Amino acid sequence: MNKKNQKHQTDNIPFLRDLASFYKHVNARPPLNKDFDIREIDPGVLKGYDYTARPFHHSFYCITFLLEGDVTLNSGFWKQSLKKPALYFKSPFQLVSWVKPERWLKEYFIVFTEDFILTHKPLADIIFALPFFKLEKAIPFEIEPEEVELLTNLYRLILLEYRTDNGDKFDMIASYTHTLLMYVRRLYFKYVGTDKRLLGHIRQADDSLVDRFLALIRKALGEKDVDKRMLNVKSFASLLSTHPNHLNAVVKRITQKTAIGFVHEQIIHEARSLLSQTPLSVKEISFRMGYSDVAHFTNFFKKKTGTTPARYRKGKIL
Repeated sequence: MNKKNQKHQTDNIPFLRDLASFYKHVNARPPLNKDFDIREIDPGVLKGYDYTARPFHHSFYCITFLLEGDVTLNSGFWKQSLKKPALYFKSPFQLVSWVKPERWLKEYFIVFTEDFILTHKPLADIIFALPFFKLEKAIPFEIEPEEVELLTNLYRLILLEYRTDNGDKFDMIASYTHTLLMYVRRLYFKYVGTDKRLLGHIRQADDSLVDRFLALIRKALGEKDVDKRMLNVKSFASLLSTHPNHLNAVVKRITQKTAIGFVHEQIIHEARSLLSQTPLSVKEISFRMGYSDVAHFTNFFKKKTGTTPARYRKGKIL
């Protein structure tokens, strides 16, 4: 393939921001709901399903239960062929594609947007705490035979409820999905202890996120006048293309501090350095740290260190 054609293919990789666009991309019928959908894929029934999905980025979550067959999955820079039942996760911002054989037997998958999980807090709490939902390469969990029946039943419960006209069906679906995720979490802790590749990649992904978070904080504090409104977890999470809850969970897992506590720690570190190494006044330093009121900065500094900026500086000079 020449360079011109390569560039054309890259330019044509879509970013699918809603479920309707996703199903159009894979040549399937549109979803019944804009924020949640579930499918049972059976090649003997769904003749129009696209077995080859061209690469795409997306903004939603997906949990696929692959039952039988031989399929090549691509997510991020990870590529794997499966020979046995497996759970496979797709997370926002990943580059995804797949190739499935003509006689791929069966799979279930649920797909949902961030809006859906944010309206059902228990889902948000468990999803943002599970590491594999933010991995750059989605590593499937291969499932043992005794686990297949339980997972199949959970997907069927969700599918049956989805097809009803009950006014509270999405509350019930959220409850079933939460049960599914709790079981997935159990499987994760079961397999992560024996799969060194998975454990290593999760740790690598966590470390990378914390390193990038730290770099952004230091970059912000290195500016002459910091906008304190930007020194918050939500702003940093947006720059890192992740959710604040996930960022907080990872930072806590790695540093034993909350994400905002980590930000405050870096502010104090920078303030101490400036007090020790420069002739800048406390007022000037407070402005550099994003505080327009020196009294607020002094109170913040004292709360974190047990002393005022002036006394800290005096102690360093003596």
